[in-house]
Amino acid sequence: IAKREKIGDVLAEGTYRAALKISEMKGVDVLKYAVQFKGMEVGAHGIRSGLDYTGRWPMCYACSTQPGDHTSVAFPERPEGMSLPDSLVYCAISYRAGQDLLYEFYRAITGWELTPELWVKKLGRRILQIQRAVLLLGGPDFTWDPLKDDDNPPRWYEPLPSGPKKGSAPSREECLKMRSEFYKTMGWDERGIPTSKELKSLGLDDVDKVLEKIRK
Repeated sequence: IAKREKIGDVLAEGTYRAALKISEMKGVDVLKYAVQFKGMEVGAHGIRSGLDYTGRWPMCYACSTQPGDHTSVAFPERPEGMSLPDSLVYCAISYRAGQDLLYEFYRAITGWELTPELWVKKLGRRILQIQRAVLLLGGPDFTWDPLKDDDNPPRWYEPLPSGPKKGSAPSREECLKMRSEFYKTMGWDERGIPTSKELKSLGLDDVDKVLEKIRK
């Protein structure tokens, strides 16, 4: 893979692009076997057993604005939660001193006022809406359809074949209901696109204007 020789040249492109290429080469759809979210591979945690922290809400990867990243998963009770460690650049896993102290650190270092309420209701939410907009706008070779791509990989709906949680798997029907509710929580429309009202309430008029082209 490092030398991009033979099949390694394909695999070096990452799970998503490799699956597309192999499907093209073999004439068989292998993307359904790829565990990825919008082109990004998944970290160490799944959802089928319900034992990982990601298992408490099975759409946590699918609805994340950083899909596949196990440190930036989405949870409906606090969707902006993981944007704080990403922004303040600390490890959410190892830090255990409580968030109140983080705000004190922030004020001491920057001299700027930052409160939990300001972060939850405005700053953290602004970050998520901007990330969502960038994700939906896509890149030079891929764009994403929320109703198709805000979903778990097919393999994650297959029951676990062995182990103490053998047979366990989330229901796709229930997961899609969760997705619809999360869209409402985030101020996104039924297609998963941030609404004009939501963006303008956060002072993101420029982002709202850019998203007009994909709302049509």
